[in-house]
Amino acid sequence: MTEDIRLFILIASILLVPKILLRFRLPSGITAILLGLAAGVGLDWYDNSQTLYILGTLGITSLFLFAGMEVELPVLKKNYKFLLKNILLSLVLLVVSAFTIETFLGLGQRASLILALGLTTPSTGFILNSIAAYNFDEKVKFWISNSAIASEIVAILILFFTLQSVSLNKLMTSSFTILAMLVVVPYLFSFFLRKIAPFAPDSEVSFLVLIAFLCGIITRSIGTYYLVGAFIVGMVASQFRHFEGNQKSEKMLYSVHFFFSFFVPFYFFQAGITVSKMEFNWDGIMYGLTFIALFLPLRLFTMNFSLRMFLEKMDENSNQISIAQLPTLIFGIVIALILQQNFKVPSEITIGLIIYTIFSSVLPAILLEKAPPQEYDSSTHF
Repeated sequence: MTEDIRLFILIASILLVPKILLRFRLPSGITAILLGLAAGVGLDWYDNSQTLYILGTLGITSLFLFAGMEVELPVLKKNYKFLLKNILLSLVLLVVSAFTIETFLGLGQRASLILALGLTTPSTGFILNSIAAYNFDEKVKFWISNSAIASEIVAILILFFTLQSVSLNKLMTSSFTILAMLVVVPYLFSFFLRKIAPFAPDSEVSFLVLIAFLCGIITRSIGTYYLVGAFIVGMVASQFRHFEGNQKSEKMLYSVHFFFSFFVPFYFFQAGITVSKMEFNWDGIMYGLTFIALFLPLRLFTMNFSLRMFLEKMDENSNQISIAQLPTLIFGIVIALILQQNFKVPSEITIGLIIYTIFSSVLPAILLEKAPPQEYDSSTHF
């Protein structure tokens, strides 16, 4: 079979099959991972494929670009009292989880903290991408989005410092790189919007995606993974008036959403292939069931407690908001790969995290009320 036919089968499968299975309430990211698992076990067509790597990297960087662009600092400042209390409670949960993991699994402080992040951090990109699929009112959507965004900002900061704390020299070098990025990227946007965009209509999305891709590669090269650089680009872009608060900006945001929706399944597919090379065993399954039994109820309780205690008149919606923030799909997969590649954590623990991640991401589709299907006019002019 030629390479062209293999790529056609890959693209057709990843773009169509997950969409078809949405009818049966299976999130498209989960379907793409399962397809990658099947391909990794039964075929070797896409092992070490550079094409798949590039497509997947475009997907994950554009996803975190979108998540960063969804950050509205004025909104976060306005609701800082609740968000700060919620973050503090989440940090307590994170510290307790990391201490428990270190006590019982003995992975080391850094690996235990990173595993705790994978078990407790809601995956904002996945949540924002799937929120429209549920029958939520605008108030519930608002609190789901902003709570998840605030949690992920803190988690990314913790992940960055944990990964770079190997030595003072590495921490200083990486911190300087991030600070340089924060200084240079606004000037790039400003230059582009003044000198290029007026003469190249509708070029902003391409520029955003390419800068996110570049910054993602830079942060990956310093050992902090793609999501840090892409998220920073999105946050910087959200501060420019050109990218917020008008009809054109809504069109651009929709375009970025469409772009990552198109490419991020390739990242999940590649992750599925990577997972297929791990050794599945009963120990891994038991770790997964243990993580599910311990951390999902604990997270639900913590989020419900936070909403009921720190936010007025949220009793009736607290369960919906809490359940919607359970998915850890993207962040969990990223953490699993980091633990495997950087810390050589035993494969059964990584497998357990992946099982937990998939289950937590499917659960809202089972428990929450789906939005009604869109009606389409299928009539013809014939």
